[in-house]
Amino acid sequence: MSNSSLFNLDECSLSNDLWPDFINKIGFIKAKLAVRQSLDLQSMQGSNLTIPVLILETCGTALINANAVKTYIGLSCLDQGMVLIFSSKIKAIQLLRDN
Repeated sequence: MSNSSLFNLDECSLSNDLWPDFINKIGFIKAKLAVRQSLDLQSMQGSNLTIPVLILETCGTALINANAVKTYIGLSCLDQGMVLIFSSKIKAIQLLRDN
């Protein structure tokens, strides 16, 4: 099974509220640390064919096929430092660029 099917992107809606809601829930410093850990996973085990995913409910991280994200979101390219934020609870995703 591909990792993109684990996240059921087709069932997710796009959101602009996941990141601010996450910050409000756990605080800015912990939220930034979670993003940093996702980006660290990408740098250690990922490739230009993957993008890190931050799973909000568990603060877990995973890697997903970048082409699946590109196809679903409709962006022509994904740059380094990008993280897909995923909420399984509300079935929503948000693309975040870490500065």
